[in-house]
Amino acid sequence: MKIKAIFIIVFSVAQLSAFCQTASDSLTLKLENLAKHNSVQGFGVAIYTKDSVLYKSGFGFADVENNNPYTTQTVQKIASISKLLLGVSIMKAQEMNLLHLDDNVNDYLPFKLINPNFPKQVITIRHLATHTAGLKKLPEYDLKALYFPTPIPKIKDELPFGLRRTLLNKLSKRINKNEDVPLNEFLQNLYDPNGKWYNKNHFENVKAGEKEVYSNEGASLLALIIEKASGVSYSEFVQTHILSALQMNNSGFDFNMQGYLKDKKSSLYHAGIKVPNNYKLILYPAGGFETSIDDFNKFMQSMASGYNEKPSILTTASFNEMLKAQIKPEFEHGILWEVYPSSTVGHEGDIVGVLTYAYYNKKQARGYMLFCNTSTTKTIYKDTNEIIETLKNYYGKLAP
Repeated sequence: MKIKAIFIIVFSVAQLSAFCQTASDSLTLKLENLAKHNSVQGFGVAIYTKDSVLYKSGFGFADVENNNPYTTQTVQKIASISKLLLGVSIMKAQEMNLLHLDDNVNDYLPFKLINPNFPKQVITIRHLATHTAGLKKLPEYDLKALYFPTPIPKIKDELPFGLRRTLLNKLSKRINKNEDVPLNEFLQNLYDPNGKWYNKNHFENVKAGEKEVYSNEGASLLALIIEKASGVSYSEFVQTHILSALQMNNSGFDFNMQGYLKDKKSSLYHAGIKVPNNYKLILYPAGGFETSIDDFNKFMQSMASGYNEKPSILTTASFNEMLKAQIKPEFEHGILWEVYPSSTVGHEGDIVGVLTYAYYNKKQARGYMLFCNTSTTKTIYKDTNEIIETLKNYYGKLAP
């Protein structure tokens, strides 16, 4: 009987292993087919649980011209997913009693942040962290925050956009004129009445907490608050409390990654052209983080673990606060995280040459990541949506 029982167990394990392998191979084939027929030059994906990586792989090219394959170790910018680290940093600073979410931001900022429409109202850290501080979306300054030490080349070949080629060339020419400005100076120029770009129209005509308006500038103000509260730079704070803690040894903000091995870093493709991948984002807390699928998976698994009340770099109380909808039920933001009624949390990112997604669903106990080194093609959102739906379709087919 014992021999028979052992045989049954071994046979069952073998069957399960074969099934998982088949599911993994099937997913690879589907993604390879998508990679051959979509507009994304190179991308990396992962499907994970709080305890394990169920699937990971790279497709296409990190550099098309040199035939360098995109792998799960390829490093690239992740754009607005960078805000997830900002959310964790705010919660960690609160755990350390350096600040509180409901503190007045003017207790920390090097200049006064006052909505001229409501000069007596207090704007809190929570308001900034939930995009409800009464700050307008400022796409003009989002562009001004892009600094290219190596100029963006002119588009010479005809694109499938028709007249958009001329417009894109004009936009590139404008961006190439941007200057490298320190974060605090950039933000002070925007929001300090004595700043050279200050305008009352940078503020909404609503009180803080009444309207959700996504703001890269508002999010970046939080980094200045962390610096004042902690006495160290924001990048140092992230390095100590997140990157080192999770052994994310191949990640950092763009200005810290300038010397990173070139053959490990992805080229970036925007509107059909190869753009310099060494550009800096002045609003780096909101979008200037660089990492790989392998490295960032450590972060997302840690977040998934905390979401399931098994905390690592934050306490359970901090995770619960960070990942719940804030201010109003209809607002879909926790503390910098996107939070949806479906129990999905995470963020996406979109910047020059970059389109990225990182999400986790508590009900399904699964999450996915997709990092693309391509943006602004005619079919980019259709193409990435097909990849994402393919990944989700395999949630239940890949066993831990």
